[in-house]
Amino acid sequence: MALQMGRYLGRGRTAAEDPPEEPRRRWSWPRRTAAAPPDESAGKTVVVRRPRRWRRGRHNPVSAMILAAGWAAAFILALGMLLTWGGANPGNDLVHATLNTGRWLATPFHDAFTRSDPKEQLYINWAIAGVVYYVVARALSWMTRF
Repeated sequence: MALQMGRYLGRGRTAAEDPPEEPRRRWSWPRRTAAAPPDESAGKTVVVRRPRRWRRGRHNPVSAMILAAGWAAAFILALGMLLTWGGANPGNDLVHATLNTGRWLATPFHDAFTRSDPKEQLYINWAIAGVVYYVVARALSWMTRF
């Protein structure tokens, strides 16, 4: 971005000659404005574009909470897989609570893939569950953003 700004400002045009910036319009289509061409580039029109809507928009509270819930579900499932892989003591209260929550979150994906090794089956099914929760939360968050 800085290189592009320097490219146009370095041609004899200063910030004092720029047209005044219009106030931001909230619920309208992005406006394309044509700036006056500098003397060296006569005949060329420089089009100033605003960033795309999904890049410039911020999350509203509902959208942020949906995305946070998806991240939390994916994090709990990943932490449960990590604890299982590391051989954590299931008698510990924190490990037990994490594994129970992960088991509850992965219930819809319980027998998506069956393997002879129960740990391998847990890794596959919980990884799929984590990815699905994140993707669905991301999609719902995007839909409630506008």
